[in-house]
Amino acid sequence: MSSPTSTVPSPPVAGTAGLITLDRLIDEAMLLLHAEEVEIASLEALEHRHVTLDERSIGHTGIAEMTIRADWADLHDLDTAVALIAEALKRDGSLESLDVRRSQAVGILADPTRALALINNTEPPPPSKSIVAYVHLDHDVIEGRGLLAHDEAGHTLLADRIREWLTRGDRHITIRPVINLNDHCDGSEDTGHHGRQGPDPYVPSFLTAEKVRLRNPTCVFPHCTKKSRSCDLDHLTAHTRTGVTCECNLAPLCRHHHQLKTHAGWTYQQLTPGTFLWRKPHGQTMLVTPTGTRDLTDP
Repeated sequence: MSSPTSTVPSPPVAGTAGLITLDRLIDEAMLLLHAEEVEIASLEALEHRHVTLDERSIGHTGIAEMTIRADWADLHDLDTAVALIAEALKRDGSLESLDVRRSQAVGILADPTRALALINNTEPPPPSKSIVAYVHLDHDVIEGRGLLAHDEAGHTLLADRIREWLTRGDRHITIRPVINLNDHCDGSEDTGHHGRQGPDPYVPSFLTAEKVRLRNPTCVFPHCTKKSRSCDLDHLTAHTRTGVTCECNLAPLCRHHHQLKTHAGWTYQQLTPGTFLWRKPHGQTMLVTPTGTRDLTDP
């Protein structure tokens, strides 16, 4: 009489796999069972790729955060390049940690020619990157006694961080005279660059454009945070209706909100320099200042 054969059951995969393996197995099962839904989700994921610098994360140390969501192949290539530069920095004597060297590599990659020279251990070319920064320093900071400085966006920074940036050799630094934003124009026609009549009276001079963008660092549409340096400069009173091209008649509007103002019935006026009262097509009113938006609509 033969004895019954016994079998040892295989352990369940879910009980032995780690989280990464389990996620992969679930993903594979979804591909087999719900291929159409997975394809739709993949297309949606592609639409949400982005590289975003979080301006709100900038603290007094001058350190900020950036998030990246991209195709895996692109991220893998970027990670490889970052690793190569971090290793080259160590080769050249850097005593920073690996994480710090990898963060420095991101800035170096912004200058591809320099990055390639560093990886290949060849003579680096002259810096191709440039930066224009408006930093407000009081007298104590200039004499080395103060600790804090402020940039055009209102961020408070350590003065030592500003000095460190100025000593870096990987970029051109442009230093410009301080622009007095309290020195407002008298409403006369813009005379172009450096006081000379410009070729197109509709286009503001460099100085006028700088004053407008420094006065309002973002688009002046309610709640918009688009940087004014990428915005149109809108004539509050249209140039075709004798509106002059001067800081008293200009405001930064991003392209989308510029079109809303032009075609969708939104109107606004400047109450004081940099402060605007907006009226929606249905009568609501919003007050916009350089520090934010306030709803003035009577509830």
